Amino acid sequence: ELSAAVSKGRFRLVYQPVVELASGALHHHEVLVRFGAEGSPFPMIRMAEELDLIEALDLAVVKRAASAMVRSPRLRLAVNVSGRTITSPAFVAEIRKLTSSRGELAGRLMFEVTESAAIDDLPLADRHIQALRSLGCQVCLDDFGAGAASLAYLQQLTLDFVKIDGRYVRELQHGGRESTFLRHLVRMCRELNVRTVAEMVETQEVEAAARRLGFDFGQGWLYGAAADPPSDPARRISPVARRVGEMETWA
Repeated sequence: ELSAAVSKGRFRLVYQPVVELASGALHHHEVLVRFGAEGSPFPMIRMAEELDLIEALDLAVVKRAASAMVRSPRLRLAVNVSGRTITSPAFVAEIRKLTSSRGELAGRLMFEVTESAAIDDLPLADRHIQALRSLGCQVCLDDFGAGAASLAYLQQLTLDFVKIDGRYVRELQHGGRESTFLRHLVRMCRELNVRTVAEMVETQEVEAAARRLGFDFGQGWLYGAAADPPSDPARRISPVARRVGEMETWA
């Protein structure tokens, strides 16, 4: 059933905005996959990994997202890629083929390497990340601090963005240890020439704290829920009250 869902495209995509904190302008959307009802896709993602279907799913989502960008020339999308998929030469080859046939994707297709599965071969993963970057695709390490990723990831992977796990970000308004930890992490990323994304920005207080710490981008209910169609890329996002405690995630 899962294999048929992947091969026949029985899934849908929703898009959540990522905002530049300094200006409040929309930077890009993260692409999130959904199966059937509104429930979490986590069980299906885990099953895809266990049954070795995750690479096929990742590629199917990339192709669907690419079609959306072709229809909307100003749309910039970040697609999630499993830690298993990023070590696959076949996946990189397919992306090279896709970008060469669709030149309009250059500079607009991004990837977020997720922590749903640990990366066993970091040097190989970095070679593939650099191959994707050479095609004009920026790469983000997703959910840093949530699980498998450690400082070794930052040491061995050359990245464009690091997204900090929302469990740390949402506590910023209270100060304390999270604030100290994130301040040093953001500073280290800046010295590595890596931009930072604060996840689960749900209140204006958290947004203000993230801005003070030097985060480059924010994502969360303060700016909008994941939805289809995505918000107009030319429109400036106005922070509004959103449901607190809800985290939009790929897995």
